[in-house]
Amino acid sequence: MNTILTVFKKEMLDTLRDKRTLLTAIVGPALLMPLLLYGMTKLTSSIMEKEENKKLKIALLDAPADFTAELDTAKFEIISGVTMESGREQITADSLDAMIGFHNQYASNIEGMKSGKVNMWYKSTNLLVKDRLTQVVDGYEEKILNNRITELSLTKDAIDPINLIRYDIAPKNEQIGQMVGGFLPYIFIIFCFMGCMYPALDLITGEKERGTIETLLTVPASKFSILMGKVLTIALVGLSAALMTILGLVVAVKFLPDLPADILEAMTNIIGIKFVLMLFAMLIPMAIFFGGVISAMVVRAKSFKEAQSIVTPASFLVIIPAVVALLPGIKLDWSTVFVPILNVALATKEIVAGTIQPIHYIVVVVSLIILAIIAVAISYRQFSKENMVL
Repeated sequence: MNTILTVFKKEMLDTLRDKRTLLTAIVGPALLMPLLLYGMTKLTSSIMEKEENKKLKIALLDAPADFTAELDTAKFEIISGVTMESGREQITADSLDAMIGFHNQYASNIEGMKSGKVNMWYKSTNLLVKDRLTQVVDGYEEKILNNRITELSLTKDAIDPINLIRYDIAPKNEQIGQMVGGFLPYIFIIFCFMGCMYPALDLITGEKERGTIETLLTVPASKFSILMGKVLTIALVGLSAALMTILGLVVAVKFLPDLPADILEAMTNIIGIKFVLMLFAMLIPMAIFFGGVISAMVVRAKSFKEAQSIVTPASFLVIIPAVVALLPGIKLDWSTVFVPILNVALATKEIVAGTIQPIHYIVVVVSLIILAIIAVAISYRQFSKENMVL
């Protein structure tokens, strides 16, 4: 054990001297979440404000005068001389925002207490166009409805017999868990893998390329002790990257402006001691698993460049399960609890939502520990072959 710690200290010192590793494992993850949340919040509010204040160019086909009067000229510019064909072309070309056409029997249907057909053409890629025009049409429809109620001597209750009131009793943590629970593990899993990758390349392939690994193998220490010292260093750097991602999220939640108060309160409650402890119980064996797998892969490489070409495609094997966890309907159950990486992402999602089943969580942690042991064993088998190491 003392030999492993000695090798660990030596490798950790070498790793901390590498600026690239520090940027990848410490600086990058720490800055990512604050910059991401701040940028998304500012960008979203800026875009929505711009679209809300934008004066829309719309064309009206056979519109009644009372509908035209509903349009605020400060918000809408009515373009005349437009036909249905030319209007559709102009909308496609972005020279026109939308077009509203009234059916030729619209007026008679409305007078006869029937439904009048109204068509709306727009591009769904143009934000808020549909919503803003729908508000105008809904307001116009409301006035027609009120006139009919008056003419028929009715009340709104008479034509709206059911007053449905919906109550969403899902706890705020569960709602937040559904919204961000899948995105959060995607971030720290990727950074944990990246944090493991760079020191693994340097501590194994880098030493082979520099010729220093031969000197290390001559010291009175077993190959297993040397390998474990390296794997623990690699895992610790990957774990640090995940930790810095979480710390970055805490900073973002605590200090960034423009976050809604209810979301801020829920996120504050989520990122507590229980969450961190449960998360790290999964991250520690996962980081060792990454360290063992990457070590087994790069020990075959003769140069740093070759090692990068081997490991980089493997990152997709990490990204794909993390992305699958973002899909709706994918939950942590007995069909997913044994799938590496996917189970971590889904378990994190359940922990955030507060709906994690203890048995599922235990199985996830135990399966990760078993995978970590298998990965280290495979790495040791590779590391024991002289033709691989030298």
